[in-house]
Amino acid sequence: MSAKIISASRRTDIPAFYTPWLINRIRASFCVYPNPFYPSKFYRVSLLPIDVLGFVFWSRHPAPLIPHLPELNKLGYTYYFQYTIIGYPTAIDPRSPDTTTAIRTFQTLATQTSPNHLTWRYDPIILNSIISAAWHSDNFRRLADALAPHTRRLVISVIDPYAKTKCRLGAADDGVIYEPEAYNDLLQHLAQEAHTRGIAVQSCAEATLNCPGVIPGRCVDGELLNQLAGRQAKPPRPHKQRTGCLCHESTDIGVNNTCVFGCAYCYATHRHDLARQTYATHNPAWSCLTEDITIDAPPPKPQQQTLF
Repeated sequence: MSAKIISASRRTDIPAFYTPWLINRIRASFCVYPNPFYPSKFYRVSLLPIDVLGFVFWSRHPAPLIPHLPELNKLGYTYYFQYTIIGYPTAIDPRSPDTTTAIRTFQTLATQTSPNHLTWRYDPIILNSIISAAWHSDNFRRLADALAPHTRRLVISVIDPYAKTKCRLGAADDGVIYEPEAYNDLLQHLAQEAHTRGIAVQSCAEATLNCPGVIPGRCVDGELLNQLAGRQAKPPRPHKQRTGCLCHESTDIGVNNTCVFGCAYCYATHRHDLARQTYATHNPAWSCLTEDITIDAPPPKPQQQTLF
């Protein structure tokens, strides 16, 4: 069985809210996760270093995980961070860390790892009656000045018109623009600002985007993990998760409706009250993020004998 990329997680912010659980599962060498479309069906995945090509940590506040990085290093894990810092008004991002805190944590994390371990995510980009292109330009320039010495890559994308996202954003603020072409000038400007600071810019699942300076990106990147580990392993096959997604295949160990940041545009949490309740009753000793599920480890495969 080939080593897997572990995504932790597109569905919830594990570093911010569930680091004790994650470290317990790494020490136990496995975890259990549900099928996101059939939540009653669970799977077990090995977290032994030999079975993990690397971790991709998705977070807005990975500070709780930083003290545990020496342990991950000692065990031989490879990892990098998809780190979201935007700075939207609280009507849209009610509980995300303020940008001063986020920048400080980003800088600390880069010091303990390297700029190649951190990908800055400025996504999703939203235009509406309050958040204008000028707002983004000023906001982005300030963030880029602070983050440029500590990263090599930026990921951008435009807000997607998911039904539950449109409903929540409509309640938070009217006038959200969903037509991708309306963002072209802004995206080109942000790309130019990033490039002048030595940051490469890639898009996330934007199949129709045609913007100079922005290349189609791979957020889950086995080649990057190999580069960070200094090895020549073959990366997993493309996942083809959605149109325009170039990510390599990964196993996401998160669970929907468990993130308590409460972002209005979140596609993985449709009930923030349920997420807060789940977080309040969470037990870091569970095998799964939301409950304790027993799935026996599969028996070892018989070794193939070679006849001479």
